[in-house]
Amino acid sequence: MEPIYRKLRELLANDEVVAVATVIDVKGSAPREVGAKMIVRASKAHVGTIGGGYGEAKVIRAGKKVIEDGVPAMVRIELTHEISTESAGICGGVMQVFVDRWLPGWEALGALHRSIIDRERVALATVIRSHAPAVLGNRAVVWLDRPPAGSLGLGELEDRVLVDAMGALQERRHRVLTYPDADLEVFVEVQRRPPRLVIVGAGHVAAPLAEIASQCDFGVTVIGDRPEFANKERFPNADQILVSDLPLAVRELAMDEDTYVVLVTRWHTLDVACLLEIIDRPLAYIGMIGSRRRVRGVFQLLEQENGIPRQKLKRVYAPIGLPLAARTPAEIAVSIMAEVINVYRGGVAVSFSDGEWRQSRD
Repeated sequence: MEPIYRKLRELLANDEVVAVATVIDVKGSAPREVGAKMIVRASKAHVGTIGGGYGEAKVIRAGKKVIEDGVPAMVRIELTHEISTESAGICGGVMQVFVDRWLPGWEALGALHRSIIDRERVALATVIRSHAPAVLGNRAVVWLDRPPAGSLGLGELEDRVLVDAMGALQERRHRVLTYPDADLEVFVEVQRRPPRLVIVGAGHVAAPLAEIASQCDFGVTVIGDRPEFANKERFPNADQILVSDLPLAVRELAMDEDTYVVLVTRWHTLDVACLLEIIDRPLAYIGMIGSRRRVRGVFQLLEQENGIPRQKLKRVYAPIGLPLAARTPAEIAVSIMAEVINVYRGGVAVSFSDGEWRQSRD
């Protein structure tokens, strides 16, 4: 989401008036998720996508009208048509897209963008329905640890709505806040911190994995202890490359609950040392490459020689990846990234570690 806001700041700084389309609700199967955005411009190339096809064309038409008259619009996109050669949308779902005009000079946009870049918890609250047309499209930026920026213009109801918006932020979930007694709806767009993939080890699997992760909009950090492997030439898309002792670098690297760690080291002793550094940290994912024999050996060393309870080891996805029968380094990287995405999106795919090996740790 950060690139959209970066581009939005750039356009507004150049005094361009644009419309921003945001998916606020999805029912059934749809091409984009809640929170997806695109920038509609009056006469130049648009930025981002809400799914393409006839639905996006409908949103673009609405966006251009919004730019002209300043009146926000709610666009309903139905993808439930019968399947035929003339069908325009057949995914099977329904999307609600809110389109509003953004003018230069909204100072809170800078604060919102800076918080996204700094990986702070932040949300954007927008009035999407009201009996008072003047407040439609009003926005406020909400944090958990400081006063909001901007105003929704809701008078006595403002504080209540902002507290509810903070609740959505605390839960890390987009939410439409509904107040029937006031004929009011506010969309709270929670800015999830961009996921980051930390690849520990810079060998043959690490290179395609870093490339795939970057294409999937993950920030990528590569840690290697050999400069001939851990360098910009082999990892052109990595955001950060650290050449250091692996356990030391893992210990010193700041990580959070949006960090996904993949251990693709060359020695099982490095796996043990690195796992000792991260097993208690609040990470989104820990995965470790290796055969079942190697994985079993690592866990035995952790449990028997380092006193790590077996229950803690269950959070480690090992052997790593989804069972795709992968063989080459690139195929293995696909398998690993598929598992990471499955965890990130809350998918239902079955991992290697969900089978026989994970059960053996019970």
